[in-house]
Amino acid sequence: MNWTLIGLGCVGGALPDVIRVVKSRYEIELPKYWKSPNFWIGLIILVILGGLASWLGGAADPKSALAFGYGAPEVISRSLSSNNLVTMGASHLSDVMRRWWSF
Repeated sequence: MNWTLIGLGCVGGALPDVIRVVKSRYEIELPKYWKSPNFWIGLIILVILGGLASWLGGAADPKSALAFGYGAPEVISRSLSSNNLVTMGASHLSDVMRRWWSF
C-alpha cells in the first residue's frame, strides 16, 4: 500500500469541487453552498472516495492515482448534485439513470 498514491487519489477526489471554484472565480460573492455543512461533509466524503478508488483500483503511478481519485467521485458528485433530483418522483427514475450514465 503506497500512501503517496492514496493521497494523490484523495487530491483527485477534491478536484471536481476545485474546478467548480476556479470556474466561478470572477463572481463577486462566494456561492451560498460554501456555508452549508452538507457541502463540507460531501467534500470530505468525495476525498475519501478518491483515496479509496485509487487504492482499490491499484494505481501504479501518480497520473493513474489522480485519474482514479478524480473519476469515481466525479461520477457520484455530478449525479447527486442535480438540483431536480430531490424533487423528482419515481416516474422520472429512468431520466435520472440516463443522465447518470451519460457522463
